[in-house]
Amino acid sequence: MEDKVCHPLTCGRFLHFRQTGVSLLIELYAADIRQIAPKAESLVRLLDDERQERVRSLGNSNGALRCLAAGLLLYHVFGPRIRDAHFSRGTLGKPALSGETPFNLSHAGDYAVLARSGEPVGVDLERIRPIDWRRISARYFHPEEQSFLQSSSYPLESFFWIWTLKESYIKAEGGGLSIPLGTFCILPQGKNAACLNRKSPYEFRRYFDFPGYCLSLCGIEREVSSQIMRIDF
Repeated sequence: MEDKVCHPLTCGRFLHFRQTGVSLLIELYAADIRQIAPKAESLVRLLDDERQERVRSLGNSNGALRCLAAGLLLYHVFGPRIRDAHFSRGTLGKPALSGETPFNLSHAGDYAVLARSGEPVGVDLERIRPIDWRRISARYFHPEEQSFLQSSSYPLESFFWIWTLKESYIKAEGGGLSIPLGTFCILPQGKNAACLNRKSPYEFRRYFDFPGYCLSLCGIEREVSSQIMRIDF
């Protein structure tokens, strides 16, 4: 496998884990399913049995490749032991890996991404595509978020930024949809940050590395990684 680091983003400096005596970064990794596709049949053997079954159940589809890409990122980050590791889920379904630092996965379109931190972390990726953003935001968004969209020059893109920010937050919290989306407000702020309307330890960053996509990260640390590591398999 070859590691390739993308161009630095504009969002800030590296983020260190809060682990006594250990200097680590909050790491962001990405894989491109177009690079994986020609070698999919051999790469799937690197995964644990459960994910292999999941990939094969999806047939010859981009969904299968995204599932494979997510598994390969886990393999890259945690090593071959991932094949025998025990994945657990919190009371509301958030996956965790026994004995390892927290992580979170997301995939959409041509990419899968993985965030790894020393503290709870959430990441969400969405491809910008035509949708009825007015109807969806009226049902799921906070009134202030709806007002933000109405005044935005690019409401469709703004919708996906808000959506990925909200998803990254509930994934970091581990609450899933037990946290109603309309009960809190997160708005894009500045070049790449965001602001939450409730007291919280979380910080947000938006990434522009993938044209046509919105990628948002939610973590506890105040400084956030300036790079995404793109992994070729």
